Amino acid sequence: MLRPVRGDGSIDDLLARARSRLAAAPFAPSTREAALLLGHVLGLGEAQVLARGGETVPPTARRRFLALLERRLGGEPVAYLVGEREFYGRSFAVDRRVLVPRPETEHLVEAALGLGLPSSPRVLDVGTGSGCLAVTLALELPAARVVATDLSPGALAVAAANVRRWQVGDRVALAAADLFAGLDPTVFDLVVSNPPYVDREDAPALSPEVVDFEPELALFAAERGEAVLGELFAGAAALRPGTRVLVEIGAGQLPALEARLRASPLQLAGAWNDYSRIPRVLSLVRRH
Repeated sequence: MLRPVRGDGSIDDLLARARSRLAAAPFAPSTREAALLLGHVLGLGEAQVLARGGETVPPTARRRFLALLERRLGGEPVAYLVGEREFYGRSFAVDRRVLVPRPETEHLVEAALGLGLPSSPRVLDVGTGSGCLAVTLALELPAARVVATDLSPGALAVAAANVRRWQVGDRVALAAADLFAGLDPTVFDLVVSNPPYVDREDAPALSPEVVDFEPELALFAAERGEAVLGELFAGAAALRPGTRVLVEIGAGQLPALEARLRASPLQLAGAWNDYSRIPRVLSLVRRH
């Protein structure tokens, strides 16, 4: 229960001190995160926190907030601290077993919805992570049936939690699999994937938030970050001709991947730019 108070201990005082520390952090986090973290502790939205600036914070909640702030100042992503992240307008559970969903990956959803798929499409999400893509496609395509795979048992556990959260367990099946292994690829109308595509040599240039906390298995790939994409392209030989494939790629990878595609069963049908106008999603089709 919050109580009106003057002086130290109020929401405004806590936020002011937290914002000052965030502003001084070398990785430049947003000072807005102070209100997000405090709201998480108090069970309030950001606007509610800001509207109650003169109220005091109970000691237990204050300690929890300061502990979260220290973790944030150590580089831990806010999504892991609060246990969720928004994707395509919905909240998904996340923790350190999965990548934090990013706005760029929403382009995969947009591309899928614009394909003109069959009325009851069968969709395969390769490397599902948190399950945000699989669940979102199931919700946006109410007649779709989705299979979501991952190599990580931890990631599949997080995905299962999100399947339950959004009540799509009757249409989203989870499976431990490497690419198309153990599946019948011919049944799918669409394959989507946000695979690992970061070159390990680029790790020093990445934010500590990414390198120190997000799962390596979901981030890095060999051969300049192209290895898993190359395996996915080659494995597409098992798909039914005409099957659509949408993949997320890294900045600057398009020319090299175009060369790989020329020797693959897939044909490049188009590319989507991200918000920075960088090619981020490739639209592919299994050749006839």
